[in-house]
Amino acid sequence: MNPEASLFSVKKASFSAHGKFLLTGEYAVLDNVDALAIPLKLDQRLEIHPRTDELITWTSYNADGSIWFEDSFLISQLTDVRFKGEKEVTKKLVQILRTALKLIEATNFDQGFDALTRLDFDYQSGMGTSSTLISMVAQWLGCDAYALQFECFGGSGYDIACAQADSPVVYNYNDGQPQEVPISYKPSFKDQLYFIYLNQKQNSRDSIASFDPQHLTDENRERLNEMPKKFLETEDDLEAFQEVIGKHEQIIGELIGVEPVKLRLFPDYKGAIKSLGGWGGDFVLVTGDEEAMKYFQEKGYQKMYRWKEVVLDS
Repeated sequence: MNPEASLFSVKKASFSAHGKFLLTGEYAVLDNVDALAIPLKLDQRLEIHPRTDELITWTSYNADGSIWFEDSFLISQLTDVRFKGEKEVTKKLVQILRTALKLIEATNFDQGFDALTRLDFDYQSGMGTSSTLISMVAQWLGCDAYALQFECFGGSGYDIACAQADSPVVYNYNDGQPQEVPISYKPSFKDQLYFIYLNQKQNSRDSIASFDPQHLTDENRERLNEMPKKFLETEDDLEAFQEVIGKHEQIIGELIGVEPVKLRLFPDYKGAIKSLGGWGGDFVLVTGDEEAMKYFQEKGYQKMYRWKEVVLDS
């Protein structure tokens, strides 16, 4: 251990990170398949304010301004491995902070602090509450965000790539040595692209656990690796884009043994529908115009965003 790095001095600071959507390669991205991911204009922000005592307070505000989490504990508890915290979020927060301190070889803070987080999106929406937090803590404490993510949450890390990206990326997990290639992706028909929330949160860890890479055949791997390129090739052709979506949904459906969301929930919808990330919750990408969106509103799906409203670099 580097003795000069044994203490971390707390100073007033602020950080931000982008939310995300995964357009291609869900599940398969865990097994080194290229995936197209997009950062969002919707962020989470972190403010750090030093205290004069040894208390750590953490307050997290949701997009509507309400507090969705708050707790406090002492510095001595943070460094005491027997301390877990009573709240589930506290347990994960303590793990994140301890892991980050370990990664930078720091044993302690030299004083307490107040931490405030604020979201532009609902914390249960699947847009990246955890990944943006990981990114901001990594920025603050100076550790590797991927290493922090993999130790605390697992997963592929594509959401960490999005957190600090300025544009869409083609991402590959690469056996834990992530590769990210920034690209320009601006569909000419973005006025006909909507993100619709399915009114239920999908647990990322459950999605990860449900994926068996043995079901990923060489043929499907090759087809999925081509999907980011297919999305780019069809960014000026809505009809061709919709065909690509249909093929992608079929491949993933066969891979995980789940019926695509359009067939399961919206079989009579005329446009294309694609799951984003873990199937079964969170958001879907839908093609159609404003009038077509009434179809979903009438079925009780009220939370929706236009592509150009939320996608960074759009």
